[in-house]
Amino acid sequence: SRSSVTVNPHFFSQGSPRFRRHADPQGSLVINGQKPLSGPDRRPSLDVDYHQRVYDRNGVNADAYGGLNIRPGQPAQPHLGVQIGREYKNGFIRGYSQAERGPGGRISPSFGIGGGFRFRRNVDDMMSEELGY
Repeated sequence: SRSSVTVNPHFFSQGSPRFRRHADPQGSLVINGQKPLSGPDRRPSLDVDYHQRVYDRNGVNADAYGGLNIRPGQPAQPHLGVQIGREYKNGFIRGYSQAERGPGGRISPSFGIGGGFRFRRNVDDMMSEELGY
């Protein structure tokens, strides 16, 4: 018997409020909302998680987290996972692994990776370009 892996990409918009953070956080409550723009299930969802930093050295950090996923018309689903990230000068890359109890009580794992790049310019560099330095 041959097994196959199916990859189904989904696109979504996501947002989370940002509040002032403590200089040395011991843990944080994270609220994250998502609204898929494509795929079979386009209902919005809300994740309420507690994140605890377990590793932070040389631009690499790891958080363990647990919480609830809330979707309209379904009971809240508990989940737990690990998120690992690496910060660079102008960006970041992050990955996660998560397990959630699915329909019928079965454990459903999920994995993901993402990243970002900042196009920020220094004001002094812009001034020197305008002045011809």
